[in-house]
Amino acid sequence: METNLQELKQVAKLAKIELSAQEEEKLIKQIASVVNWVEEIQKVDTSALTCTTADFTPKREDSPVQFENAAALTGAFNDKQDNLLKVKKVL
Repeated sequence: METNLQELKQVAKLAKIELSAQEEEKLIKQIASVVNWVEEIQKVDTSALTCTTADFTPKREDSPVQFENAAALTGAFNDKQDNLLKVKKVL
């Protein structure tokens, strides 16, 4: 499977991120590398394995907690767009 520039631009749009031409070229290569790796993994015969993901599932209940000072936290961001907080690139 090959990722093309049009697909990458669509994903970037959905993720609401901006990419330079250089970043697009780099990401297409990286995505292709990951997809190729996954295709190689899918070729491995796992029929003899008995372990399932259920064996690793946490056995506790999660419950959401409302953050008490959300307004102060979001107020610390200088760059906002609509209801989103913009952060600097990490990579």
